[in-house]
Amino acid sequence: MKHVFAKLLRRISGGQAGAAGLNNRVIHLPDDLIDPDGFLIYSGPDESDVWPAVYMANTIQREFPCKDITVICSLRDTALFNMLRTRPSVHTYDGRPRIPAAIEGDTISAGTILVYPYAIVRSEAERLLSGTVCGIRMAPLTDSSTYINLRVKTETDVYPDILSQMCSAIGITYDADWRPTVPNRVEELVEHKIAPVSGRMLPYIVTTPSAISILEKSRAEIPLRTVLLSGKNSDFKELDREIKTVIIADASAVVTDSDDLWGDACAHGVPVVGLDTSGSFIRWKDREPAVDQDEFAEAWVRLLKKGW
Repeated sequence: MKHVFAKLLRRISGGQAGAAGLNNRVIHLPDDLIDPDGFLIYSGPDESDVWPAVYMANTIQREFPCKDITVICSLRDTALFNMLRTRPSVHTYDGRPRIPAAIEGDTISAGTILVYPYAIVRSEAERLLSGTVCGIRMAPLTDSSTYINLRVKTETDVYPDILSQMCSAIGITYDADWRPTVPNRVEELVEHKIAPVSGRMLPYIVTTPSAISILEKSRAEIPLRTVLLSGKNSDFKELDREIKTVIIADASAVVTDSDDLWGDACAHGVPVVGLDTSGSFIRWKDREPAVDQDEFAEAWVRLLKKGW
């Protein structure tokens, strides 16, 4: 941990809004890092943003079992933290990220470590980051930011390796074998939704209307039932986030041009073929989305030959 102490001691300077809060408290090393008051984990507003936060929360729970863990996440994603061993204290925002009123004031102390599990500080997070009292604000940033005072550089740009390398740099053992656990009650709901008569789910593929259209035009084989979670012909588009996520987690495979489905499949280890024409998909280890329709169809054929 010694090689990160110098970075911790550097003061953030300049006129930006985030600087003032970071300069008001002296950081005591190594105690503030190895024995914090607790942890505050930020989860971003996009649907795939939740998974780095969930994975990081799991490792912190295991490494610091006696410390309080608070999560700030989108209202849409709150139920996904039920997939952890123990549900942390979860507070939500609706729309633009903000500090919920319930945790303002003395609830979060200056000795709490804020964990921002992303490589870039996006503009919508700046107000939240500048408004916290946390003495240490940690992130695996590719570039420095006024709002983060413990920048941990990593040699990778894919999850969950980004989190693993960040943890290793500060002396935390990352829980590399863990995957989100589907709650039994939600599993039963999904079985009823997918197979309302028999209650017995047969293998299926989760996809989107546009993705399945591309495969049909390429005359690719679709060997299993397809489940659409969006579109006018979908029976599942009105389901809440938790149930949709479990439908993806239980699928034999996912074929998608949506970052949302891509992220859920990656987080749960489901075989997935993705089409990412905008370069916006979350980057995940051993998963590489296609960048055009021909490559997308070819990737699907390769997955069929490989099997799952």
